[in-house]
Amino acid sequence: MPSGPLLVFGPRSLEYDFGPRHPLSPRRFGPGIELLRAVGARPGLAPEPASDAELEWLHSRDYIATVRRFSSLARGDPRIGSEAGIGPGDDPPFPGMHEAAATVAGGSIRAVEAILRGNCEHAYHPGGGLHHAMSDRASGFCVYNDVALAIARARHDGLRVLYLDFDVHHGDGVQALHYRDPGVMTVSFHESGRSLFPGTGFVGELGEGSAAGTSINVPLEPFTGPDAWLAAVRAVVAPLAAAFEPGLIVSQHGSDGHVWDPLAHLSLTTTVQGEAARLVDRLAHSYASGRWLATGGGGYAVYRVVPRVWALTWLAADHRETPLELPEPWRARWAADAAEWHEAPLPGRFDDGPDLPPAETLSSRSAERAKETAALVRAATVPALLSVAEDRGWWRFEGEVSGTWSGAAPAAEAPPAAEAARPPLGDAAPQAATAPTLVVPLMPAILDRTRLARRVVAPADPEAATSILRAALLDGATAAATFAGEWLVGLALAVPEPLGGAGAGAGVARLAALGVAPEWRRRGVATAMLTALIGELDRAGRSLVWLHTVAERDHLDPLPRALRREVAERLARYSAMTTSPAPARLASIDPDALVAVHPHAAAPEETEAHIREWLSSF
Repeated sequence: MPSGPLLVFGPRSLEYDFGPRHPLSPRRFGPGIELLRAVGARPGLAPEPASDAELEWLHSRDYIATVRRFSSLARGDPRIGSEAGIGPGDDPPFPGMHEAAATVAGGSIRAVEAILRGNCEHAYHPGGGLHHAMSDRASGFCVYNDVALAIARARHDGLRVLYLDFDVHHGDGVQALHYRDPGVMTVSFHESGRSLFPGTGFVGELGEGSAAGTSINVPLEPFTGPDAWLAAVRAVVAPLAAAFEPGLIVSQHGSDGHVWDPLAHLSLTTTVQGEAARLVDRLAHSYASGRWLATGGGGYAVYRVVPRVWALTWLAADHRETPLELPEPWRARWAADAAEWHEAPLPGRFDDGPDLPPAETLSSRSAERAKETAALVRAATVPALLSVAEDRGWWRFEGEVSGTWSGAAPAAEAPPAAEAARPPLGDAAPQAATAPTLVVPLMPAILDRTRLARRVVAPADPEAATSILRAALLDGATAAATFAGEWLVGLALAVPEPLGGAGAGAGVARLAALGVAPEWRRRGVATAMLTALIGELDRAGRSLVWLHTVAERDHLDPLPRALRREVAERLARYSAMTTSPAPARLASIDPDALVAVHPHAAAPEETEAHIREWLSSF
C-alpha cells in the first residue's frame, strides 16, 4: 500500500465554476494546492466525470437531464430561467455545469473505490464535500452530492458508513439522501438553522423507521467559540463511532466555521479544525480499519483560511506533526492576491495564535448552549453504557483504556494478570441450541473464563465491551447475565447513581445496559434478567431507573422506532416497572423515549424527588 493519503485533484477540478464573483471560487485551488504541495502532498488521482448511471444511485434521471440542459447554455442566454434549484442566486447555471459537477462526484467515488481496493487507507478530496445537493435539486452551491454518492458506493459493497460533517452549514443533502438507511450514520456540527442556511439540522432530526438514531445533529448558536465547539465534537463523535461499527468514515471539513469566514457566524480557529481532523483519523484507525475519505467542503476566506485547513486535514491523514510557520515562499507568492481580495495580511502560522478569536466574537451564552446541546444529543443518541463508561473514567472511545476507576475493587476480585486464560474470540459464535443459564449477580472473575457474544451491548467490539463491563463491576455495578456454555449471551447492568448529592441517592441505580445476542432473543431472556436484576437490587435496598432512548438498539439490525418503544414498555411491564414519559426536553426530540422505575419498598420519601431531579437534567 502506498504511503500517505491519496490526494484527489486534477485539471478538471477547476471547472466547477459559478463565475468570478461567486463565493465558491476555483481561486481557492491556487493557494490551497500549492500549500498542500509545500507540506509534501502530491495529487495522485485526477477526477473524471461520474457516469449518469452512478449519479442515478441518488439523483433522479429527470434532474440529471435538467442539469444537462442548463449545462448546454451560454452565460447570459435569454432562455436561462430557474428550475430544480438552478438559476440566479446560489446555483447559477454555467456552460459545462453537468460535466464539472459530475467530475467532483467522480473524484469522491473513485477515491472510495481506491480505499476499498486497498490502494490506500486515507484519501483527501479538497474539491469535494458538496453536501447540500438533493435527489432532484441543486442547493447551496452544490449540484451533485459527491459525498452522498461516495457513501452509496461503499454501501454497494456492504460497508457501514459513518459520515462526519464539520462545515458551518448543516449537511442536509447527505442526511436526506441516507435518512432511512440504518447502515449510514450522519453526524453534523453546524451553526443553527435558526440563523443560517439551510434552516435545518435540529436535534430532533434523528432518522426514520429502523434508521432512527442514525441522524445526529449538533446545532450551535452564533459566536460559539473554538473550545465549546471542540468539546461538543469530542462529547459526541467518539462514542457514536464505537457503537456504530463503521467500515468506512467519510468526513467533510468545511473551513467556513472560522472566525474570518465572511458567510457565517461561528468563531472557530484553524487549530480546532485541525484537531477535529486528527480525531477523525484516530477513529478511522480504531473503528474503521483505517478507511477514511476526507473532503474539503465550504470555505470562503480563500487565502487566509482555506489553504491552512486543507493542509491541516492532509497532515492529520498523513500522521505528521503540524509545522509551526507557514512557508515564506508560499506567503510571498499569494500576498498580492490576498490583498486584492481584501484578505491581507496573510497569517504566519498554520495554527491560529491566542489572539484568535477576538473576545468580541465570542458569546458565553453560546458556549453554555453548546454544552447543553451536546449533552442532550449525547443523552438521546449515545448508548447509556458508553456515556456512563466515559463519565466515570472506565474507557476512552478514541481507543485508549483509562486504567482508573472511581471505586476500589476488592483484591480478590481484581482481574488476573494473565489475560491469556480467557479463550480467544476467533471467528466462533455461540450455539443457539445450548441451554442458557442465568447468573446473578455477575462477578468480575467470571469474565476471565468466558467470552461476550457480539451484539449483546454497545460498544460493537466485544473485547472493549468486556473491559467496560469488568470496570463497571469493580466500580460497584450490579449485573444479571445469561450464559450459553462459555458465551455471555445476555446482560442486564445497573450502576449506582449519586442522586441529590453525596449519599442522598445511594439507594438508586440506573439501568445502563440491557441486551441479548440475536440467537437468544424472543425467548424471555431479557425479562428474566431484568427481573433477576431487580430482585438483586431489592436485596441491596436500591430502586431501579431506566431511561430508554432511540440510542438503545441493535446497531446491525435495528427494529423500527415504534417497535423499540413497544418492546421496552413490554419488558418494563413484565418486570413490574412503572413507565412514564421521558423528561420534556428529551421527549421533544425523541418522542418515543420513556422512563421506567421500580422503587424499592423501603426507599426514603425523598428518593422519588431525587429521581425526578436527575431526570430533569436530560
